[in-house]
Amino acid sequence: MTKPDTGGDPPAAEAWMPQQRPIRLPYPSLGTLFKGRAAVLSRIHDAVRRGGRYGASLTAQAIEGLGGVGKTRAAVEYAWAHRDDYTALLFVTAETPDAMTHDLAALTDVLGLSHLDNQPDEDRRSAVMAWLNANPGWLLILDNVDTDAAAAAAGALLGRLTGGQVLLTSRLHGFVPGVEAIPLDALDRTDAAALLLGWTEGSRLATPADPADSMALAEELGALPLALEMAAATIRARHCSLADYRRLWRESRGSFTGQNEPAITGYHRNVDVALLGAVETLPADARALLERLAFFAPDPVPMSLLDVAAPNGTAAETVRTALIDVAGHSLVSRAPDAAIFAVHPLVQDATRRSLDAATASRRLVEALAWIDAAFVGDPEDPRTWLVLNPLAPHAWALVWVADRAGVTEPTSRLMSALGELFHDKGEFARAEPLMRRALAIDEASHGDAHPNVATRLNNLARLLKATNRLGEA
Repeated sequence: MTKPDTGGDPPAAEAWMPQQRPIRLPYPSLGTLFKGRAAVLSRIHDAVRRGGRYGASLTAQAIEGLGGVGKTRAAVEYAWAHRDDYTALLFVTAETPDAMTHDLAALTDVLGLSHLDNQPDEDRRSAVMAWLNANPGWLLILDNVDTDAAAAAAGALLGRLTGGQVLLTSRLHGFVPGVEAIPLDALDRTDAAALLLGWTEGSRLATPADPADSMALAEELGALPLALEMAAATIRARHCSLADYRRLWRESRGSFTGQNEPAITGYHRNVDVALLGAVETLPADARALLERLAFFAPDPVPMSLLDVAAPNGTAAETVRTALIDVAGHSLVSRAPDAAIFAVHPLVQDATRRSLDAATASRRLVEALAWIDAAFVGDPEDPRTWLVLNPLAPHAWALVWVADRAGVTEPTSRLMSALGELFHDKGEFARAEPLMRRALAIDEASHGDAHPNVATRLNNLARLLKATNRLGEA
């Protein structure tokens, strides 16, 4: 079919579409329950219009992001929202080259080529390609292009298509030259809370605390759509409250992944598998970096940390390359306008739980030593706060985990330094437990006469004096 040349704006799609539009999408639209992604759908649509989809050339965009962040759902919702703009809406699983070939071949049925059903996949794929090139105006979703091999196969496919739009979903970043990347992050917390309330309306055990509980649960789940969807499915199945689910998640998240409903989530994996599906493909240095970062706080990490000698003698350039590898698989997000990066809290949690005891202990000690080496400078000089403040959340998280694990050095030194920072910033309630615990560790490790103990006593006395407890000081 050839689109008429109007010499101006494209005609209404119905004027040149087949009477029966081929549609193969994995699930229906969520309608009003699809929340928080209006800007992403608008960006996809704007990219299509800029690309001149109604011309002979192909346009392609890639929705990129962490596993479970809702890339597939966003692509499918876009397709349903703009179904009247396309001659066909087609969906292909592209996790591997073989899967893509097989799924493309399976389109013969929906495209009216069922007479080829008994032919080899390669012949059927060729027929599908010929149909696409002869019938402009279609939308093809290539889903889960998450490996280098899948990306190469997708790139080769794009080179053989014309006259339509391809929308890819992937954990990879910038994997096909010429394809516009559209990053997808976790939901805004308000949208995530609204999603939980909307998806469980009428089926949860409602309480007056639901608005607050939905916000708390959204925060607990890192506003990750897959985790939210599985939570909603479980709440519906158990007819429990939002607070009940939050308790279940906290108590047994290692095994409690919810009851996935494919009609809602469109995803066959649990949260851990979705999040860590790319880890096994990482180089050793990149995987080690992610495992260290798993013990950090769920706060932005300053890029300046990469300038500090990494644990076990790893060169700074090696660490920078490792970060590129981890970010390239969407396991770390980097801010476009700030020198920071971050790991999603559920990625951290899943990574920690994936480690055996020996590896976990080693990575914790390495992470602690790394932050300790970076946490230097006189806290009494506010000019050092530019360095210390971004590291403080990670120092706080690491020292308490290390203390519970029985790691005394450099735990006590970092506790003391962090306590001094909080003291000099007037955050006495946060400083005092650090100072007291650092003192107790050094007393137990070195005895009362050790210089470290004298230093810790002096720091604690300063704090007691500043908080008007002169007798104790």
